[in-house]
Amino acid sequence: MKIARLVLLLAVGSLSACSSSSNPAMSGTWLFALTPVGTSSPVLEFTTNLTQIGSQITGQTTLTGNAANCGSAASMSGTIMGNSLTLQLNQIDSMINFAGTVNPEFTAASGTYTGAAGSCLLDSGFGSWSAVLQ
Repeated sequence: MKIARLVLLLAVGSLSACSSSSNPAMSGTWLFALTPVGTSSPVLEFTTNLTQIGSQITGQTTLTGNAANCGSAASMSGTIMGNSLTLQLNQIDSMINFAGTVNPEFTAASGTYTGAAGSCLLDSGFGSWSAVLQ
């Protein structure tokens, strides 16, 4: 009987350990800055409230300044595998694709972006991006 209880406790403990492996490390509010090739300062900054479930990332974005030409609301989605990220920012008919990595503490991320379509965001632009957890 005691052995059966011990086995049950170990099994439940193992299940708890498995469920914590999908740590929502990217969840939180992130401040993004995009810097086009050939410039030294960011031209687009925005805040995104990200939620990570498994490897999927989604969030709502608030654009400010020049980025709000077509409104201040946008959405972000993507995936994370280890510390590698792929993200996409969508606003009306515009989108920006991101590729990059996040640091081991999940407090900062960076990489490259490409403005894929539309006139509201950085159409056909490319450069580097960085983000910090707020």
